Amino acid sequence: MEAMIAYSAGMLEAVATFLASEPIVYLFGLVCLILAVKVVKDILH
Repeated sequence: MEAMIAYSAGMLEAVATFLASEPIVYLFGLVCLILAVKVVKDILH
């Protein structure tokens, strides 16, 4: 049981580190920008 908890904690830490890395932040911002542009296009048409 203890090994499973340690494994889960390690995985969560790895995911948090991955999400905190720069390229992911930029990718997320790009996706948000694309969605915003689509919404504006739909409003204008």
